[in-house]
Amino acid sequence: MVIDASVAVPWLIETPFSASARRVRPALLLAPSLLLVETTNVLLRYVKIAGALPEPIASRLATLERVIGTFVDDRELLRSATDIAMDNNHKIYDCLYLALSLERGEPLATADRRLAALAEKLGVSVELVVAE
Repeated sequence: MVIDASVAVPWLIETPFSASARRVRPALLLAPSLLLVETTNVLLRYVKIAGALPEPIASRLATLERVIGTFVDDRELLRSATDIAMDNNHKIYDCLYLALSLERGEPLATADRRLAALAEKLGVSVELVVAE
């Protein structure tokens, strides 16, 4: 299963999506390497707003790296992701996740409804994470 940052972040900090996101734990987890950048960006914003995290960002990212079985280099996905983005007028960042799902034949877990809708349009099975 491919996961995006909207699923990874609630594993690392408490959000309304955390309970639902924690149930997404198949044996094999994949993500484009962009996931680490997107997750770091959210954690930095969280620190700026909340003031601090109980654990340093680096240790949270190390946890994420242990949980995700495989990170795929974005460069391997960029051509396919670009085609998806152009054909569907969608953000290239999201399309990296879609390209990986399509390439590996894996479902996508996301809390992003717009991304989920595009994934389904492209024939990708989706596990939608919802706030509880």
